[in-house]
Amino acid sequence: MSGASMRQALIRALRVGSLKQAGRTAVAAVLTQIVVTLLGLTQGYWAVITTVIVMQANLGGSIRAAWTRLAGTAVGAISGIVAGLIGGQSVFALGLAVLVTLSVCGLLPRLRDSSRVAGITVVIVILAGHPAESPITLGLSRFTEISIGIITALATSALVFPSRASAALGRGLAKVFEDVASLFAVVVEGRLREDYPERHVFALKDRLVRTLNRCRQLRLEADIEGRREDAAIRDMLLVQGARLFEHVLGLDHVASEARGGGLHRHLPEELIALETATAAVLTSLAAHLRDASPLPDLATLDAAVAQARGKLAAMRKERAPAAYDLSEVMHFFSFIHGMLACAADARDITSRLAALGRE
Repeated sequence: MSGASMRQALIRALRVGSLKQAGRTAVAAVLTQIVVTLLGLTQGYWAVITTVIVMQANLGGSIRAAWTRLAGTAVGAISGIVAGLIGGQSVFALGLAVLVTLSVCGLLPRLRDSSRVAGITVVIVILAGHPAESPITLGLSRFTEISIGIITALATSALVFPSRASAALGRGLAKVFEDVASLFAVVVEGRLREDYPERHVFALKDRLVRTLNRCRQLRLEADIEGRREDAAIRDMLLVQGARLFEHVLGLDHVASEARGGGLHRHLPEELIALETATAAVLTSLAAHLRDASPLPDLATLDAAVAQARGKLAAMRKERAPAAYDLSEVMHFFSFIHGMLACAADARDITSRLAALGRE
């Protein structure tokens, strides 16, 4: 598949995902409005607003957003009720309630993400009601509205065009290994050709950083969904993907600084074979994660590693490095050992996946 075809396929996938998310959110908003109308809630629009906020791209994200909003609403409603009973709608009651609410959220780690919602809720409970209306009534009404919006959003996320964070994480990890393979090949070939492709490398590194950050977020959401059976595989792949990226960044650092001829000219065929075999294993791993293709065969990679190590031993025996200055020798051995580290990681990931698949 050409680069243009891949971009078009990605754009289509994004459009489909966006349409599904829009459809889920629209259905949830309509259902919430129907429920609050049937219940006769005068400020039911808060439930609809909550539904739109809670609806995320996957069920795990929706659960996380639901917890944040529900916890914040509960803390804010309780603080607002207590402060309203003590001081009514006075400035004193407002200041005290906001202080207590944000302090509680700040002190409890699990509530820190809920502080904004809690602060808004406590202000509404104290100031939005009629002076004759009980703070208890207003606080309970707010909590009920939020709860309805959350329940509807979660039910819609689970039943209408359901999307799982674990599935999205699998696709994200596949993209990580695919892009690491591309970056590895580009950096190695750039050094062998003695023509460092700075702009291409920068674009790949930027994309990998963003994909890895998104995968870390998806891992948390996948854990929230309760699908623990694949947690060990997800964690291993995420750690190994980041480790591979670090190795390639080391290669890139050497390649970006090296200029002109060097020791790599003594083993071009071995380096090309090692680069090709390593990139092929990483690409096959990406295909395995994306569509359950067979795990890659490691025979070619093992042969390439053996050839490279054999050539290195011969070069040392022939004292080839003695003809170069120390800087070039250090750059070369950093580069070759970085390539071997990437190959070792690719092999290790494949072996771990095979072992986990047999359990």
